[in-house]
Amino acid sequence: MRCRNCDNESGEYELCKPCYYDLKEGLIDKCKCGRYKDSEYSICYECHKELKSENPRKKIKITDSYLKGRLAEAIVEEMFFAMGYMVYRFGVENTVPGFINRYLPKKGDVAEQVRKMPDFIVVRDSQIALLEVKYRSSGEFDFNDFYSKKGEYPYKNAYFVLVTPNQIKIQKALELENGRGFVYLHDHPDFETDKEIILRYIEYCKKFFGNR
Repeated sequence: MRCRNCDNESGEYELCKPCYYDLKEGLIDKCKCGRYKDSEYSICYECHKELKSENPRKKIKITDSYLKGRLAEAIVEEMFFAMGYMVYRFGVENTVPGFINRYLPKKGDVAEQVRKMPDFIVVRDSQIALLEVKYRSSGEFDFNDFYSKKGEYPYKNAYFVLVTPNQIKIQKALELENGRGFVYLHDHPDFETDKEIILRYIEYCKKFFGNR
C-alpha cells in the first residue's frame, strides 16, 4: 500500500511510519475532502487548485506543534546570536517566499532537497554551519527512522539542533545517519559556545515547553 500523505510505501497501513508520527504530532490532518494535508492549512493543495484560485494557499490553521516548532527555532536563533554568531534564516520559505506553495512539485529529487533546506546558516569568524532545528517533547529524535520514508537527507554537513522541554542538544547529520546520538551543545567540539548562555536559554525551554 502507498502512504496517503507522501505516496511512499506504507505496508498495510494508510500512512507510512514518519507520516503517522507527523499525524500524532499534529503536523498533518485531513482536509474536508478526505485527503491528508499540512495542518497549517484549512484545505489541501488539490482542493485549492480545484477552486481555481491564483492566490497562494494561505496558512490559516495554527497548531500547538507548529507554534512550538517556531518557538524552538526562535530560541536557537537568539541563543546563537547571544554567543557571538551571525544568524541567517535559510529554509525555502525564507529564501524564496511562496515558492514551495505555488511552484514546487510534490515529487522529485530536487523538490525534496528544496523542502529539506536547513533552517539557519550561522557564521562566526571563519566558521560557517547549517542548522536544522527540531523540537520534540519526548526528547527523542530518531534521524534514520524519520528519513527512512521521507527520502535521504541531502545536507550531510548540516547540524541538527534538538530542542526539548529541558535540554538543547546537537549532532551533525552524517553522524546521526551513522547511528551516533546527540550530545549537549556545550560539549560539541565543532562550536565555540558559552555554557552559561546555553543554560539561560534552556530555562526558556523549561518555561515555555515544560508542561509539554
